[in-house]
Amino acid sequence: MVSTSDDGILTEYMVSYWSMKHEKLDRPTKLLETLHIVERYRAGEDLRTARTTYDHAVWNGVPVSEMDRRLADLDQFMRDLVRERAAQWGQPH
Repeated sequence: MVSTSDDGILTEYMVSYWSMKHEKLDRPTKLLETLHIVERYRAGEDLRTARTTYDHAVWNGVPVSEMDRRLADLDQFMRDLVRERAAQWGQPH
């Protein structure tokens, strides 16, 4: 089932992100999509629209050093989000 709320969409991407990291899957396309969605979430944008209109071309011309910085930021955001959700859902982290 596909979530339609921003919170639900973000949770889907959180689970997918940690699944990729845990299983050590090399899915750069999905990782960049996740980065895009999280950045849109943090900017306060509607995630349904962001997910529907996402095009990998948004990354054209972004320097590698900038991508590295943004991916490191994504990782920290996801770590914080997991802790927040664990506390919210009453689970130890």
